[in-house]
Amino acid sequence: MVFGMKSWAASVGGHAGLRRDAMLNVRGWEAIDAVLKARYGDVERLEWDAPIAHRPFGMPVPMGQFVTNTIAIYPRDEPVPHWHLIGYALTAPHEERGYEFTLRVPRGTEDRQPPNWALFHLENLASYVSKSGNDFRAGHYVEFPDPIDPDRPDSVIRAGAFVVDPELGGARTSLGEVEFLQFVGITTDELHAAQSWNVVGFVDALAPHLPHLVTDLDRTSLAGLPDVAHTVREGSARDGSGTGFLFFHRLDADTSDGVALEFGEQHVPQLVRVLPARVPHGNQLVLRGPGKPVVLLPGEEFTHRHTDQALEITLPDAVSHAIADTVRPAPGTYRIPAAPALTVTVVP
Repeated sequence: MVFGMKSWAASVGGHAGLRRDAMLNVRGWEAIDAVLKARYGDVERLEWDAPIAHRPFGMPVPMGQFVTNTIAIYPRDEPVPHWHLIGYALTAPHEERGYEFTLRVPRGTEDRQPPNWALFHLENLASYVSKSGNDFRAGHYVEFPDPIDPDRPDSVIRAGAFVVDPELGGARTSLGEVEFLQFVGITTDELHAAQSWNVVGFVDALAPHLPHLVTDLDRTSLAGLPDVAHTVREGSARDGSGTGFLFFHRLDADTSDGVALEFGEQHVPQLVRVLPARVPHGNQLVLRGPGKPVVLLPGEEFTHRHTDQALEITLPDAVSHAIADTVRPAPGTYRIPAAPALTVTVVP
């Protein structure tokens, strides 16, 4: 999909292709206009407009391919040069979901418009929500199997966190609240750090190093910075992990002689960070894979039982910590000292 800029808008609220009398009926969009007017005044902005909207005004049946009707784009110089993109998609008629996605990306000195990947990404997020019915909220995260920008296949930004836009916040309308939900691109190991605590706390720890939480696909991971790592360790030890589910592409279990778990080596970094911050804090951790889920539960004794829905394994605190200390992201079979009946096999 290739995006191109359609027009400049001389002031906030100019929606090409949509009559102003129709616009008056789109109260969610008016709320967006009011927030952007308060933040940016009458400064010029770029706009991308869908050739044919997914649901043109007054049409309940999807028609065009674009869920996003308009993307407003503001060039910014402070606190760092960047583009601020705001979608008009999920508060449109028949898509009144109470929030809109925003995104900030770097702006070079010679740039005249934002990169196509950024426009596509906002549309892709809105399209996923509209077609799946799955909503995002502040504190949620998402992983991507493919590069966010196909032209940057080596980018380590392969996930994203959602937080309230640090400048726009939200607005109250006659239809209810509208929240501006900013996508913040993060690396895989940053995602693992966030999963060991919580997304909002982790992004707050990143904020001093990412002014206005700009998504730079060329940056390296910040998870290992001393202040970030310290904040995450303290938060995880204090609050535990807010991640209740981990999804493993490879997951198997055998209980014919004790308990033998098997999973892929790519999942070990997640498990060893989330498990000790989850089960010892009194919360279950569900491992989902191709087959029957494995539910790790807190308890005084190491036990297991099969239910119709899952294999349930009860882990004393010492066993949870021993798994995290023993298992490594390298193929092999690991025996857990605190639970002789438990082995973990890591496969490529």
